[in-house]
Amino acid sequence: MVIPTIIATKNCIRISDHYFPNLHHLNNSSNAFRHALWNILLTKEAYQWNKDFNEALQWAKTITDWHEEFSPNKPLERAMDLHNNAYGRTFVHKMFKRNNIIETDSEKLAKELLPFLTTSKKVSNLNELRTLKNQLVHLI
Repeated sequence: MVIPTIIATKNCIRISDHYFPNLHHLNNSSNAFRHALWNILLTKEAYQWNKDFNEALQWAKTITDWHEEFSPNKPLERAMDLHNNAYGRTFVHKMFKRNNIIETDSEKLAKELLPFLTTSKKVSNLNELRTLKNQLVHLI
């Protein structure tokens, strides 16, 4: 699964740089977009390789959870990243039920995610974050 992970990661960074140059590494809504998109693209690429959607979703979770352990943040930043990662997996799961994500290119997936940035909520503590299961979240 290394090759699909690299493909998804490169596409995610390229798209995030296109829409949010020099911004998506901050704890803002563009960072929320990048985390969600990474999970969407990881799932898409993994599914292309293994043809099992549930395994692809699990792979995206495994990789992004590992990333949060490997490069730790402060507790609220970590919780925000994990939240937005889960949001991306929920998003791609809904898309998978509607159509075949294999045939959807990465840019189109990103464009489908973009409108949800307008509802991204700023959070300031862990309790507040826990109440926002169905939204992207950001800190600044």
